[in-house]
Amino acid sequence: MKSALPPVLVVDDEPNMRETIGELLMDGGFTVDVAESAEDALEMLGEPGSEYFVMITDARLGGMSGYELLKRTKADWPKMPVIIITAFATPKLAKEAIQNGAIDYLSKPFSPEELLHVVDRCRETFDLVEENKSLRARAKP
Repeated sequence: MKSALPPVLVVDDEPNMRETIGELLMDGGFTVDVAESAEDALEMLGEPGSEYFVMITDARLGGMSGYELLKRTKADWPKMPVIIITAFATPKLAKEAIQNGAIDYLSKPFSPEELLHVVDRCRETFDLVEENKSLRARAKP
């Protein structure tokens, strides 16, 4: 079932972190696209026909921050789940991220299980939404 999902979009300006998260998700059966900046991520999101079922972004990026990317994503793609990851976690920043629409907030270092659990929750939600759409389409006269 995971193979039918749109990819996960991973946004991090650190190549090692992008690679590590990408490999972890691919090992978990997910397809992954990566962006090294918020600006690149917005460009990828805006491409015709592009679809991602969840975005994972570092809070601190070169240029636009992950928090600003979260706000822009929620304004333009309000149904897109966004997970914020950071090495500089504080309760205030976590609260701000959640209030601005993040589905979760993970503090580095996080375990592979933590990340996969959050992404699996997003997958389950995506599957339920798709099933709901299908059932509604079949129920229409």
